[in-house]
Amino acid sequence: MFELVTMRRKKRACSDPKQVLAAFSEACELTLALKDEPYPYAVTVNYAPMVQEDELYLLFHGAKAGRKYDLICHDPRCAFTITLRSQVELSARPQYSTNFFKSLSGEGTIKLLEGQAAFDACVQLMMHHGYHGDLTQLKEQIQSSLPVTQMFALHVERAGLKEHSPAP
Repeated sequence: MFELVTMRRKKRACSDPKQVLAAFSEACELTLALKDEPYPYAVTVNYAPMVQEDELYLLFHGAKAGRKYDLICHDPRCAFTITLRSQVELSARPQYSTNFFKSLSGEGTIKLLEGQAAFDACVQLMMHHGYHGDLTQLKEQIQSSLPVTQMFALHVERAGLKEHSPAP
C-alpha cells in the first residue's frame, strides 16, 4: 500500500492508513498536477478508487490526445489533491479566521490502461459516480466510446489525510 505523507501540523494529520484509504471513497474529483514547463499543469478529473493486489489506484479518463495525455506520456509522475470538505469561518479579527477542511494529497505514477483493463476501469468509474441504469446498456456504450477514450490508473505511492474540524 502507499506510504503516509509526513505533515507539518501533526495534530491535523491522520496516521491510520485504513482511514486514509477509506477517505478516497468519499469523493469523485481530484486535482492532478503534471510536470510542464514553465509551470506545472493542474487539471481536475473525475476518479474512482480501486485496490488491486494491496495497491491503491485512482482511475480516471481523458482523450487520447491533448495536453493532459501528452504530459502523462512524457512523464507519468504526478501529484494530486482531493478536497473532501471545506468551510471557511470568518472572524471580525482576520487573524482568527480559519478554514475547517478535510483533504487528501499525495503522489504517484500514472499508467495508460488498454483493452479489458480500460473497459473494466471505465465501468468502475461509472459505478463509483452512482450509475444506476441498465448495466448491459452501459457496457455497450463504454465499448463504443473506448476507441476515443483513454483510461488511466494513478498508482498512489504516497498519500496523506488531514483535517481541521470545529471544536465540538
